[in-house]
Amino acid sequence: MSNAIVCVTGASGMIGAVLCRRLVSEGYYVKALSRQKDFRLEHVEVVYGDIENSALVADFMLGAQLVFHCAAELKDESKMWRVNVGATERMLKLSESLGVKYFCYLSSVGVIGGTGLKWVDEASPCNPQNVYEKSKWAAEQLVMRGIKGCNVVVLRPTNVADEKRPGIFSLFQRASWVDLCKIFVTGGECAHIVHAEDVAEAALYFIERSGETPQCYIVSCDQEALNTFAGLWALYRAYRAGKAVDSVSPARHLPLIVPYVLRKLARGKGNRGDVRYSSEKIKKAGFVFNLGLGGAVRRIVSA
Repeated sequence: MSNAIVCVTGASGMIGAVLCRRLVSEGYYVKALSRQKDFRLEHVEVVYGDIENSALVADFMLGAQLVFHCAAELKDESKMWRVNVGATERMLKLSESLGVKYFCYLSSVGVIGGTGLKWVDEASPCNPQNVYEKSKWAAEQLVMRGIKGCNVVVLRPTNVADEKRPGIFSLFQRASWVDLCKIFVTGGECAHIVHAEDVAEAALYFIERSGETPQCYIVSCDQEALNTFAGLWALYRAYRAGKAVDSVSPARHLPLIVPYVLRKLARGKGNRGDVRYSSEKIKKAGFVFNLGLGGAVRRIVSA
């Protein structure tokens, strides 16, 4: 499909930006939608505006053969339903009328919400807790209805990080006494880190792998034993020191029950820190993580 028109929403985000660069390198004509007026990417046609603007989005998607819908409202609860659900529904209808051949929706494992399971997969029940999780779950359900004549894929990444937005790695970079205390208290909990590049590669992977029915895939590195706060802290220090990481062990930390009880007291709810999200389905589909956990840590340490 080289030279095809590709539309990417949320192009200034971690995953969207990687997607745009990779698509350009593959020879696609890339159109990116962004609210950030200073957003620029080489060889990408950037359309500036809000995804709630129906006329703008219709013009933006004109001629598209592939659509990567990465945009979402993450902060303002008053806009979440309009942006995350309403805009997604309009994009689905446009995609069908325009004859789009591939539609990839970036969701989140947050749609699982509260769970007592140790290992969560795509078949696990969803019990979203907050407005964001509920809006993403509602949008997912719309996407999973499918689009006539289109290959539809939903991706549920875990906690996405990269060199510019390192997430929990900012604790390690600062390493203040407060940060070290947080690591000690929550050290045994799964951090759910996955690099933005691996998520973007997963979105690209299914372009040429058409399916008759929409498919949902979790994208995670939770199977890695060191994907905990204490494990990542140990990996981070080893990479920074130039040491071998084959025999790295997690840093000392409190038992899992401690942060769980503290979170319950503070918020009244929360999953146990030993919940992990399985990437077995996407691996069985043939996808191979280019970076994985170790590669993600190396990238962020060397940035």
